[in-house]
Order: sequence, then structure tokens, then C-alpha cells
Amino acid sequence: MGKETELIKQKIDVVDFLRSYLTLFPAGKSFKALCPFHAEKTPSFIVSPERQTWHCFGCGEGGDIFKFIMRYENIEFPEALRFLAEKAGIPIRTISPTQQREFGVLYDMHADAAKFFSDALEKHIPSQEYLAKRKLSKDTIEEFSIGFAPGDDSLVLHLMNKGFDIQDISRAGLAYKNNRGLYRDRFEQRIIFPIFNAVGKIVAFTGRIIGPESETSPKYMNSPETPIFNKSKILYGFSHSKRAIIETRTAFLVEGQMDFLMAWQSGVKNTIAVSGTALTKDHLEKLRRIADAMVVSFDNDSAGFRALERSIETFGSFDFHVKAVHLGKYKDPAEACEEDPEFLKGAIRNAEPALKILLERYFTEKNSADIVLVKRIVRHLLETISRIKSPLEKERWIKEMAKKTDIREETLQKELFEIEARGEKKETAEKKDPPKKKEEASRMRTICERLVLLGFTDPEFSSILKTSHSDIFPEEFLKTIEAGEKDPEDERVALLKMKATYEFSGIPKDDLFREFNELIRQFTLEYLRDALEKKRKELKKAADDEVMMKKTADEFHSISKKINELQKNEKKK
Repeated sequence: MGKETELIKQKIDVVDFLRSYLTLFPAGKSFKALCPFHAEKTPSFIVSPERQTWHCFGCGEGGDIFKFIMRYENIEFPEALRFLAEKAGIPIRTISPTQQREFGVLYDMHADAAKFFSDALEKHIPSQEYLAKRKLSKDTIEEFSIGFAPGDDSLVLHLMNKGFDIQDISRAGLAYKNNRGLYRDRFEQRIIFPIFNAVGKIVAFTGRIIGPESETSPKYMNSPETPIFNKSKILYGFSHSKRAIIETRTAFLVEGQMDFLMAWQSGVKNTIAVSGTALTKDHLEKLRRIADAMVVSFDNDSAGFRALERSIETFGSFDFHVKAVHLGKYKDPAEACEEDPEFLKGAIRNAEPALKILLERYFTEKNSADIVLVKRIVRHLLETISRIKSPLEKERWIKEMAKKTDIREETLQKELFEIEARGEKKETAEKKDPPKKKEEASRMRTICERLVLLGFTDPEFSSILKTSHSDIFPEEFLKTIEAGEKDPEDERVALLKMKATYEFSGIPKDDLFREFNELIRQFTLEYLRDALEKKRKELKKAADDEVMMKKTADEFHSISKKINELQKNEKKK
């Protein structure tokens, strides 16, 4: 292994390699850049061509190309080795058999599956007609390995003939066992969009159904999570667009594969897409390393403006400057590009700061005449501004708001200071809670509180929580339910019961049952996702222990299957 890693480093120049991730500037015999691993305004990241190494004098990180790709893309050594070996054109003669069985085989299998789907597309006229109708070019189809899944057991048989084990095919999420115990393809009669990880390896698929969707056959279906696919860390198209994002320091965010593909085809090469998931902290941290501006599109209606406000809060907290594109008569970027390939580029050039659009929306002549309404709007917008990380942006928007409202900047600054002080006090209190991602903890807590309220409306609900879900439902909330049964006069319980009566009075029991079951499904999903992430970490630690690797991989696959089954019911709310 040592000889191979040294040979790879000889073949790949560190400066050329890092240029695909960072903007490098000459600094004598070396090069410098802004460090991607910590926030800084003055470059302290130094690359030495002579030593073929890099080092950051700001955070102390340093190493060779292996260390960089592992740290930057959040991957383990076996994945880094495969990627760099392929880039250098060097065959890997020595790799852990255990790691190959648990990780390498999944990469190989997805590559073979993508080729199978691509070949199948050439024979399926309806899929070709659909893609032509959506105006996807042959070059784009080839560039992103778009294919077609015939279904039945055609892929299963193809992969088995290639030498893959049926258990691995199932573990990869490419097949499932039906009621008769037979293995069938997961994707059937669907156009296939491969999902690439950050280093360009296919790790999963999205399938779009050909024909009408139904409760049993939703329009889009995604691969389940596997040891090589973590959807909270992968953005569709990022492996292709990161070079353009680095060059422009700007990312254009869209919602789905077709939006991405049509934007890319129209020349907007710095596009990325979320696919089947909300933006996560991991997504945003990765993007912030290479960009400082985010462009979003919005609809010119109430829902569109609410979404725009949320985007300011989300991106502003990661120090992105947010600009907004108005698509006019078009419903999404894909439709805009289909009708006029040049429209989107022009719209992005003319994108305006998101806060400017909100200020103009809120402070109309009619609203500005109502002092009570102005007060509410100012405080609401200051709440949004308080979540922006950059002091420079905050100051700019205080100035803009002062112009719109005729309120002195000093007064607005004072109000903002008070809002931020309350926020810091709340944040300090939250830090005392168990260490868990805040957004996940907040979501779990909201679901649990809602379930407890439902428990106070009907003994049947509380009974289900205490019996069927007592092993995973937080003890804190179970105790609240028990307190309500033991001491109905308890002041806290009485307040909760009053709230439950206010929230749910007059709602038919069938509707309450539907909400209860959906909340249970959402709670279980969050619990299982947390368990899956723990198993993912255990899997990496067990890389050289074959027995532990097998046991952990089986547990990971079992949890992933449960998540997949729960997600199948998403359309049946």
C-alpha cells in the first residue's frame, strides 16, 4: 500500500489538484489560498510545490493530497485511495478484503448498474421521447449518465451475472425481496438519474416514473441510505458544478434533477440541487468553503416570499449573501430553460439581494401609513437580520430599513441589539441541553410535545405511546403523560390539557388518528436516522475487524430498510 500511495503522489501534482478545489495565488515559490477548514479573510493556507504538501498557519491543519481529500470531502482512506488511484491511472493491488466487501463492492455495483440503465435507455422509446420533450440534449444525458430501469428482475440478473452477490445487491438498495421471497429490482419503469458523490463516484439513484403517479408508485423514488450514500451530505450535481462555484464564489440553488440539468445545459454551470431532502448543516458547511453568495429563485406570491425569508435566515447564518431570481411567468428553472435557454442566465445576472425584495414587499405606501403595522414589520425584519452572520450585511440592511421607514439608524440598531441579546440568552440556555444537533433536537421536541397534547385528548393515544413506543419515546414526555393520569389537578398538566382542548376541539376522531399516526411516523424516522448515523460511524471504525464489520453492516442495512418502509408512506398522509 505504501508504494502505491507514494506513486499516486508522484503522479498527481498537489498544486494542480488543489486548484480544482481552491483559488490559489502565487506567493514566492509557494501558493496561498483562503483556508477551506476555518473562516478567515487573510489567506493563511500555503501550498508547497517543492514538498508536495499543504499547511494552514491559521488552524494548524496540513498534509498531502490524501489528507486534503479525506478532510475536504469527509471520506475515509479507502475511498480517497480509490479516487486518487483512478485519477492517477494506477491500479490498486493491495486493499483490505473486508473494506472491499463492505465499501468497494458498492461503488463497483453502482457503476455497473448505471451502465445497465444507460444501455436500457437506448432501447426504450417512451423514455427517449420524454427526455426529448423536456429538451435534454444527448450530450447532457451522456454527461450525467441518465438511463432507464426496465424493472422486474432484469438488473438483479445482470448484476448476478457480473459476479455480485444477491445480499450485496439488496444491501446496496438496488433490489428488494417480495412477499414470495423473490428478489426484484427496486426501480421499475423509471427514468434513472444517478447521484454522484463529491469525487464523482455514483453512490445512489433517483428514479422518475414513466406515466401517472399513484400512492403505490410516487413520481420520484430515491435509493435508501447505504454505507456509501448519506443524502444529508450529498448535493445533486455538486461534483460537476464545484469548479464553476469556486470560480464565481456563487452557487445557484434549485429543487430537483430536471431543474439542475436544464440550468446546466443552458450554461449556468454553478448550479446545485437538493434532491429528496432539505438543506442540511453538512451541505451548507461544504458550500461555504468555496462560495460566499447563494442565488435562489422564488414565486411572486405569499408562499414564495415566506420561502425567501426562510432562505435569508438559513443562508445568512452561514454568512452567505443571498440574492433572488424572479422567474416571471415560468413555474421553475427547468421550464424557463425549455422555453428560452438564455432567459435564466439573464435572470441570474439581474438577481437582486433578497432582503431588498422583502423590504419593498413589506414597506408599501399603504403599510408605511400605519405606525402599528410598521412597528410589527420592523421587529419582524430585525429578527431576520439578527440571524445574519456578517456585521457588514447587518449594517447595510439597517441603513436600507432606515430609508424605507424614516426611523433613525441608531434606533434600529438599539432594537436589533435587544433582539440579539435575547437570542444569545436563549442560545446559552440551549447549550446546557445534551449535545445534539439543534435543528434535530428542536424538531424531535416539537413532535413529542404535539403527541403529548394528543395523548391528553384521548386515553387511546396515551396508551399507544406508553406501550408500543415506550422503548424509544423520551422519558421526559412519558412522565408528563403519567403525571396527567396520577394528578389531573397538577398546574402544568392542567395547562397542557387546556391547550389540547383549544388545539383539537371539534376535530373528528378519524382526523386526529391520522395526525397521531403521521407524528408517530415522523418521530420514528428521526429516531432511526439518528441510529443510522451512529451505525455509519461504527462501520468506519470497524474497517479492519471482519466480524464486527459484518455485524455492523447487517444492523445498518436493517435500520436503512425500516427507514425506507416508513418513507414509502410519505404520500399516504
